Amino acid sequence: MLQFSNSSTASARGDLVEQPEPFAWLPGALAFLRRSRVIVAATVAVCLGLAVFYLIIATPKFDAAAEILIDLRQAELFRQQNTATDSQVLNSIVESQVEILRSSTTALAAIERLGPSVYRELNEKGFIQSLLGPIADQFRSSGAPAQTQEEAKLAAAEKLLSQVQIKRVGITNIIQISARTPSAVRSARYANAIADSFLTGLLEAKYETTRRGRSWLETRLAELRDQATAADRAVQDYKVKTNIVDTDKGLMSERQVGDLNTAVGVAQAKTAEAKARYERIKEIIDKNIVDGSVIESTQNQVIVRLRQQYFDTKKREADISAKYGSNHVAAANARAEMAEIQRSLQSELRQVAEGYASEYEVALTGEQAIKKRLDELVADAGLNNRSRVELRSLESSSQTYRALYENFLQRYTQAVQDQSFPISEARIVEPAYPPLRKAWPKGLVILGLALLLGIGGGIVIAFLRDLLRNSVRTAADIEKATGIPCIATIPSVRTFRSGRTVLTRLLDEFGLRPRETSRDLLLEAVVHPLSETAEAMQEIKLLLERAPNRNGGCRVIGMVSAISGEGKTTVASNLAHYLAMSGKRVILLDYDLRYPSLSRTLAPDAEVGLIESVRNGSAPALVTLKARGASLFLLPSVIGERAEHSTEILRSPNNKALLDSMKMNADVIVIDYPPMLDFLDVRATDELVDHYFMVVGSNRSNSRQLAECISRDRFDATRVLGAILNRADANRNFAKRSNFGRYFPWNQGAGARYNVHTPQSL
Repeated sequence: MLQFSNSSTASARGDLVEQPEPFAWLPGALAFLRRSRVIVAATVAVCLGLAVFYLIIATPKFDAAAEILIDLRQAELFRQQNTATDSQVLNSIVESQVEILRSSTTALAAIERLGPSVYRELNEKGFIQSLLGPIADQFRSSGAPAQTQEEAKLAAAEKLLSQVQIKRVGITNIIQISARTPSAVRSARYANAIADSFLTGLLEAKYETTRRGRSWLETRLAELRDQATAADRAVQDYKVKTNIVDTDKGLMSERQVGDLNTAVGVAQAKTAEAKARYERIKEIIDKNIVDGSVIESTQNQVIVRLRQQYFDTKKREADISAKYGSNHVAAANARAEMAEIQRSLQSELRQVAEGYASEYEVALTGEQAIKKRLDELVADAGLNNRSRVELRSLESSSQTYRALYENFLQRYTQAVQDQSFPISEARIVEPAYPPLRKAWPKGLVILGLALLLGIGGGIVIAFLRDLLRNSVRTAADIEKATGIPCIATIPSVRTFRSGRTVLTRLLDEFGLRPRETSRDLLLEAVVHPLSETAEAMQEIKLLLERAPNRNGGCRVIGMVSAISGEGKTTVASNLAHYLAMSGKRVILLDYDLRYPSLSRTLAPDAEVGLIESVRNGSAPALVTLKARGASLFLLPSVIGERAEHSTEILRSPNNKALLDSMKMNADVIVIDYPPMLDFLDVRATDELVDHYFMVVGSNRSNSRQLAECISRDRFDATRVLGAILNRADANRNFAKRSNFGRYFPWNQGAGARYNVHTPQSL
């Protein structure tokens, strides 16, 4: 027995499972798009139709825009000092102006500027509003009170703001006012009215603020003037009272203390200098230093001469002592002369020292006198500290009032200028002009969006349909769900040879219209021997010949499927006819006793069949089918009404005996079974069948249904030679069909040379 397992398939593929090819998802995605083409096309058509309808009934809209610049430098033209504004503050100012433009106050001012006609213009209704207006009126309360004049103005302001869009242009200081109305002229009027009302409101608000500020500043200036004058008078009165005299460099007492401090420093320096000279001359006298000197001694000619004589005598004495000895009379005379000169020098130095001492005494006396005067002034300043503190307090208060008065005077002057020549921080950069083209609806945009929405919606609908149905579409899906290898793929013949309308194709895509089997489909392999269906039958035939025959002789083949409508009957008929054309004796049995579509299509005139042969135990009522010189025998199921106990009929001994008798005169018996999930007929005759072929319709049954057929005890799944994918997407094998057309260009017209004879009962 030929068996297939998933392990052998996986081992044969080797590393291909572990290393998937790049873009392996692309064929599946393309297949999904091909399957969904009808749904996508229908969705696109609906969306485009709605878009065209909207373009026809929609009221055209026109956009007109005016631009306003917020420029703070305009207001600083006549100001003495410009105000520094950072970017954050400027952004807040611009955003504040945007909110003012969006306010009801600006809209009400614009309505007043536009005049009474604006109420009629704002209440105009378009085509859609005209249709929906009566419906909306039904929900309104009939007892609602009439609007007052103020309420009507507010309602008109809201409608005007709904037609106007106000936004800041990027990060600039420009504000754009855009109006969209059914009229180009009206759009420009609305935008300009909003801009003019905004500028007028700014000027009026600034004028009113300036007027109020000026009135308040006048009163405040009078108060500050009186307070500043009183503070100055209090300072002067206090100075007179405390005998405080001001000079250009401060108070008189403070100036005197400063001068005495400077004099004390000078006196101390002179005293120190005189003392240093006196101590130096005294040191020279006390130590009898002949060669010592001070500055004044160098200017005394007597001292200079005596010192010169002393040095000359000392040199002569040294020369005599060196030549004649120190005891020589000349040396002794020289030493005596030196002593006399030294006494004269000391006497002269004492006179100089007395002069230094006198100078030192004078300097010391002057220093003490200055210090005494300074101490007296400091003592007086200590007594006047409280007065000075009070004076500083009065002066501070006077300066504060004076500064406030000057500041308010400057502000008052600026307010007078602003009131006489008001300037706004905003100005119109570009007014609104009537546009030449409509802004909405844009045909290309609407159609493009409708196209994208249709494509996206169609793909979503198709994806949800596939997700809910979870249908099997490829050979890989079959192997994954059942573990049975897919041995052949039969394309959908109806895709090429059946003329269907868009409605029927759409119903087929959603599975709402049953696919009826026709004679051409049952004889596809005979009528078109070079078609892909015939190629699939050849693959099945070769696999059947390689499969071992457990009983020898005739083979009994069961064609099964999970649910109805998967093309099991079509595959059974084509396989039987193909085997008959190859020279085998073939009997085709119709075991579908509920809905024998095979018998009704191939033998519609048969009067007796399987049920009569089983019940009577007679020879089978076979019908001979002839095609292209080959004969095929069919045992139909002729059912007038719904057959009762069909399972008991198939598992009866008479049916087994009938099948055994047919085996003796046939090489292959092909049995067409009813769906396995609906009926138990396959299980009832499981022991009579040698091999099974499981037919799976593409996009028909789902993985759960196929897995249920294999898992439940409905038949011996080990005898399934393989699965056949029927009604596969023909475009999936486009390359194969192209090769067929290259080698067999006559393929499309082959059916005209074959005749299928109407079956005749024996």
